[in-house]
Amino acid sequence: MSRVTGFALVLAGATAFAASASAQSLDCKEFRQAMARNSGDLKADFVRPLVVSRGGTSGLDQYDLVSQSRVDGVLKCQGESFVSFEATIHLPAARPLIDQFAAAQTAALMATLGWPHARARERVRSLAHEAADYLRGSAERGDVEVAGKVEEHLPGGVDMGTIWTATERTFILLQGG
Repeated sequence: MSRVTGFALVLAGATAFAASASAQSLDCKEFRQAMARNSGDLKADFVRPLVVSRGGTSGLDQYDLVSQSRVDGVLKCQGESFVSFEATIHLPAARPLIDQFAAAQTAALMATLGWPHARARERVRSLAHEAADYLRGSAERGDVEVAGKVEEHLPGGVDMGTIWTATERTFILLQGG
């Protein structure tokens, strides 16, 4: 498991309780439908993976993103309440995959916040520029963990973050409390 994935799992686990208690919880089914509707050429959909584990479960339902691209995505819900969505691409990546990753992020923001396409797309571009700047600065400083990390707290108790490293880019949405 990569450090970025581990970081995202910690964030999702930490907010799972808050998401279940939130009065403004997003509906998971509505998120899945809106994501499919807003994803355009990606043709995004969600499937329930077969999960084999020992011991107890986290109490979260997990759905894998399937699409016409190599964007990896996981949606986590507690019952029908949205907990988190995470999308990742691995680098190096060609321009079409980077564009598909941006399209997945845009569709997720539209599904989560009900934003129009132009507003969501501009926020994704802004995040990308900011993460690139932080990644560049991290490399120039010689940080032990070279990464560009950006987070924002959005309306409706939604937290958004993006983490860029030399080997992957990750986008995370969390339902806060």
